[in-house]
Amino acid sequence: MEGLVLTEKNVKLQVSADSWEEAVRIGGQLLVEQGCAKPSYVEGIIRAVKELGPYIIISDGLAMPHTRPEEGAAAIGCSLITLKEPVLFEGDNCPVKVMICFSAVDSESHMDILKMIVEFVERGLIDDIAKAETYEELLEIIKTK
Repeated sequence: MEGLVLTEKNVKLQVSADSWEEAVRIGGQLLVEQGCAKPSYVEGIIRAVKELGPYIIISDGLAMPHTRPEEGAAAIGCSLITLKEPVLFEGDNCPVKVMICFSAVDSESHMDILKMIVEFVERGLIDDIAKAETYEELLEIIKTK
């Protein structure tokens, strides 16, 4: 996971969200707070999901909210949130419990984020990540499992 750091600033665990839209806004707001995206980027994700369907669901329980850089990406960044109660997207019947939002300024710069996400899926970590209660616990899961 070189080049990409999950910090206490871009991770929120056991978040309460009433809908997928609210969950995307929470994860997206972390990108905005880091200076990686403008609020328009978060709204762009929501608009794209409504238009294109739940393209951001990439594995059971895992969504990867993102949209085109021109929607308001300012820098490469990511955030990870876990949901206390999973959310459903219209057009998909698999509840999402982990969201990794990212912003990228071009089509290449987010490859480290994609590698990290693929690694989480391949190592079967999504359920464990979803259960983490603290940032330290999350790091332990990523490092040791």
